[in-house]
Amino acid sequence: MKFSLSIILVLAASILYAQEKNDIGAFGGSSYYIGDYNLHTQFYQPSFAGGVHFRHNSSDLYSIRLSAMMGDIRGDYNPDNHFLPGNKPSFSKRMTQLEGVVEIGFLPFDTKQQRRNNFSPYVVLGIGGAYIEGELLFQIPMGVGVKYSPMNRWTVGMEWRIHKTFNDNLDGYVNISNSPRSIIHNNDWFGIAGLFVSYRLVNQGAICPAYE
Repeated sequence: MKFSLSIILVLAASILYAQEKNDIGAFGGSSYYIGDYNLHTQFYQPSFAGGVHFRHNSSDLYSIRLSAMMGDIRGDYNPDNHFLPGNKPSFSKRMTQLEGVVEIGFLPFDTKQQRRNNFSPYVVLGIGGAYIEGELLFQIPMGVGVKYSPMNRWTVGMEWRIHKTFNDNLDGYVNISNSPRSIIHNNDWFGIAGLFVSYRLVNQGAICPAYE
């Protein structure tokens, strides 16, 4: 987690000299798992997840965001849902993940305009890595959210993401099959959902908003 935060701080510092287009923020919500023990149910056995993010707003519609987050994933096999052969112990694992995503808004959004362009739904898509129980995994985050600016420079919102991994062992159970592996169905996923708050950073070198 400390390493992930260091990366975000270094990248953030490298573009802070741009006009006031940069936000920092925090996230709180839940993380959960989708895999062999849980094929379809969203928000299955949720655990607390929290993190920080840095966002560069390249325009009123597009942003680039870097996030570091920590949470847990866990699960128990239920034979009433579906049958799995072999040994199927319950599991609980700590997860630390770092990701970079592109945030695409459906409406123009700007925290510096009072009662104008202060609300927008959006989608996110990106790439990242997850460190789970000593193993580093590549993952693809994708999701939806909504954001609102209640006052100058501040943004609040909610977001839900699912993260595609390329690993079938998050739950400690590997599918037993002689058929070719399916990239979509034979690998485990995890989800993250919750609320966030962010603040538009002040750049002393930027033009005063009253004169822009």
